[in-house]
Amino acid sequence: MTSDERKDNCRLLTKQRPEPGESPNWLRRVVQLSFVIFSLFLCLQFRSFVLSLTGPVDAPIKARPPAVEAYLPISSLMSLTYLVKTGVANRVHPAGLVIFTLTLVLALLIRRGFCSWVCPIGTAAEWAHKAGKKLFGRNLSMPRWLDVILRSLRYLLLGFFVFSILLMPIAALRQFIYGPYNRIADVKMYLLFSNITVTALTVILVLGLLSVLFKNFLCRYLCPYGALLGLFSFLSPVAVRRDADKCVECGKCGRACPNQIPVDKKKMVRSVECTACFSCVGACRTPGAIGISLPRGKMRVSVVAYGVIMIAAFFFSAQISRTFNYWRSETPGGMYKALYSRIAEIGHPR
Repeated sequence: MTSDERKDNCRLLTKQRPEPGESPNWLRRVVQLSFVIFSLFLCLQFRSFVLSLTGPVDAPIKARPPAVEAYLPISSLMSLTYLVKTGVANRVHPAGLVIFTLTLVLALLIRRGFCSWVCPIGTAAEWAHKAGKKLFGRNLSMPRWLDVILRSLRYLLLGFFVFSILLMPIAALRQFIYGPYNRIADVKMYLLFSNITVTALTVILVLGLLSVLFKNFLCRYLCPYGALLGLFSFLSPVAVRRDADKCVECGKCGRACPNQIPVDKKKMVRSVECTACFSCVGACRTPGAIGISLPRGKMRVSVVAYGVIMIAAFFFSAQISRTFNYWRSETPGGMYKALYSRIAEIGHPR
């Protein structure tokens, strides 16, 4: 196909709507919104639990939602390290370990879709930059040299946490995991936001503003969790693949990518930045020109299949963990109440 023919086809295809079921926007948004609503429900349920800890000694304690441990990735990384080193799966924050391990496995198998489909922080960041584009007409772009420097920050943070934890002796890991700080880390996290300081609020507002101005600022530059998932996803057999013979070189897929990957210039996207959001697939108007698939185009993964996999993986992992009694923390309510009574004295172990 000549260059002129490609351009003509591109113009003809510009006004065409995507094939039914091909546009991923509505489905991914539904999944994102579902996890955001679920997270808000968790927050309310956990708030009730924390408030019940402030009552009299003999007052009943509300149920604690185990899934809140998903917000303790560092504790989960330590638990996973302890499991690998000792073969012991501790029961201090079991749900956190299950969710963290599942997220790593999913990234290894089907790329880091957790970031663009499940993570409520990633969803909030996406909503922020879309709001910024509507308000100001466009999002700002970092100079290339600054973008490279800033992207290295999350890998520096990741390296610090990973190597610090991997190099910890088993005794030190055990002391932290079973210690009072880790047992009540979820409550400390809640109090950090419920009793927010002026400094912390200022930092959040600045990050929020930057997320409005720049696409995925928080995820792209500061999230070590996303960086870790990106490294795992680099080994995934699943990837965005472009058929150069069918492609009309309109560049829509590259412009649609929220992570600034030049999809239209690549036959296969191996970038650690790819979050399997299907934005490039939805932007393409040429049937079969681009998709997410296994090597050599075998078994193309549809957006519906990907969404079902993400939802089913988290739902069934929780159900299976409950079946094997590895979901709820071993820390009894009485211990939580006792630790809460002296929470100001419980500092991070050194």
